[in-house]
Amino acid sequence: MIKRLDDLADAVKGAETKKLSVAGGHDHETLLAVSRAVKDNIVSAVLVGDKCRMEKVAEEYDIDLSLFEIINIEDDAEAAAEAVKLVSTSKADILMKGAVKTAQYLKAILNREWGLLPPGSLLCHIAVLDIPSYHKLLIVSDAAIIPLPDLDQKIQLIKQTTSAARQLGIETPKVALISAVETVNSKIPSSVDAAIMTLMNRRNQIKGSVLDGPLALDVALSEKKCEIKGLQSPVGGDADVLIFPNIESGNVFYKSATVIAGGKTAAVVAGTTAPVVLTSRADSDDSKYYSIVFAAQLSNK
Repeated sequence: MIKRLDDLADAVKGAETKKLSVAGGHDHETLLAVSRAVKDNIVSAVLVGDKCRMEKVAEEYDIDLSLFEIINIEDDAEAAAEAVKLVSTSKADILMKGAVKTAQYLKAILNREWGLLPPGSLLCHIAVLDIPSYHKLLIVSDAAIIPLPDLDQKIQLIKQTTSAARQLGIETPKVALISAVETVNSKIPSSVDAAIMTLMNRRNQIKGSVLDGPLALDVALSEKKCEIKGLQSPVGGDADVLIFPNIESGNVFYKSATVIAGGKTAAVVAGTTAPVVLTSRADSDDSKYYSIVFAAQLSNK
């Protein structure tokens, strides 16, 4: 079973090698992560960006650039566009953000002519967290893209995250709809949305998962907290997926899990025609490596 990110890496190492297109591969964390993934035979890689800057970073950190194909494009926006085009024309399987700015990266992904977002699809952020104090992987959305998802967007988030969960071997994901309370309160809109989606799940309008909410974070993750509060929940204490009500709460949890709780992370953009790696500039090379691993697993569907 896949309960840790290292388990996922081991599983992916035995699968077909995918081709990775990197937009702006001249920061050392990205180069370290990609070289590790190449050496592990998870991906082959093409780096699109400023070759001179790549060479300087590679020399400083003792990275072998002969591991990669390099397309020399000095302008970051043009590099992002070319990296996306490689994926949209099936010359690569996975897209990854390197040193280019997030705005440039997303603009290329959203390009109507050769971008990766099909009509009607929702672009969202999915993170997998490996937190030492929790007994399995946690899938979280949305911590980076959608500021305030409405009810329909939350339903799409559930579909995207549970699809990812099944790729991790979780047949029927348990989804916690996070709010500040466990009771419906008309003054707390997220509690109302959570109750609606829970009822929709019970009536098979949302299928393939077990939903419960509203749930405060403590009962979603702790069986003991459920017992103390007298809460009976099919999800409480054993959640696979956390759906947050807004970007602030999702982002704070994501960063707290890594900075304070020592969690490992993998992050992708979902809703696209191919897996897309999106990590923060502050993320470690480990996080970027595990994000490549996660994307490779998603590309195996």
